[in-house]
Amino acid sequence: MSLDFGEPVFSSSRAYDELEDDDECPSANIELNLSLDLKNAEETKSRISKCDALIISYGTLASDFCETLLVSKGCIECGSIKVEKSMEVDDTSDFRPRKLKSSTLSIIQDSVLVCNVSQDVTAVMANRFAEIILDLVSPSCKVMVLSSHHYGQLQGNYNPMNDTSCIVHSLISPAYTHPPAFPQLPQPATLDSLPAAVLTECIVKKRPCVAYPVFTETYSTSDLDLVIDSLMKAFRCNPFKSILPSVDQSKLHQYREKNSRKDVLYRYM
Repeated sequence: MSLDFGEPVFSSSRAYDELEDDDECPSANIELNLSLDLKNAEETKSRISKCDALIISYGTLASDFCETLLVSKGCIECGSIKVEKSMEVDDTSDFRPRKLKSSTLSIIQDSVLVCNVSQDVTAVMANRFAEIILDLVSPSCKVMVLSSHHYGQLQGNYNPMNDTSCIVHSLISPAYTHPPAFPQLPQPATLDSLPAAVLTECIVKKRPCVAYPVFTETYSTSDLDLVIDSLMKAFRCNPFKSILPSVDQSKLHQYREKNSRKDVLYRYM
């Protein structure tokens, strides 16, 4: 329980740090701006447009997976999508706005664009973000959305098999002709925010897209080992089979050593 000007305010439990309130301050002006880091922006756009696959990660576990195993020293950091918010603030106040984190763009294997979505991208910005990232790639580019969620979003349909710590489902656009690696998301569970926005945009624009939401039972967002075996299955079937053929154990070791959240892992069964 926390106190706000003497009035008791009960904070709801948060299973995931990406599950934040999407309500924005009415006086806030929010913009998403594409920033290309290379000197020749047109050349960078041309290189991105030639990518035949786009991997989008949303949520802490999904982003940790991509940052640890996909994005390496040999990748090309080609830019970012920045969240910029300006707000009228009373000059007499001591308000210091937090710097919002950008969503990074990287090219791996010269043909795969990886976008790690910032936690500052809320549902309010999801549609605009989806338009920006999809406009960068060609209409035939194959899109995969990896996202991590708390199992409560499955509306009672959480049933992990073989003592696994997570469950993965799938949703595809009509233009995606390959069989997905995981069963379809059961009703009444739904996707929301950015994963839903990307998939909807792909359906409307007739782009091939598969979304793989992973659901776990943990309060922590820090344990990549919970999901790594399951998410690797997404890269063991076409059309993404050649992107990540195996797990680099040295990268996992580095992740475990540098992970600042590793000491706060609490699970409930």
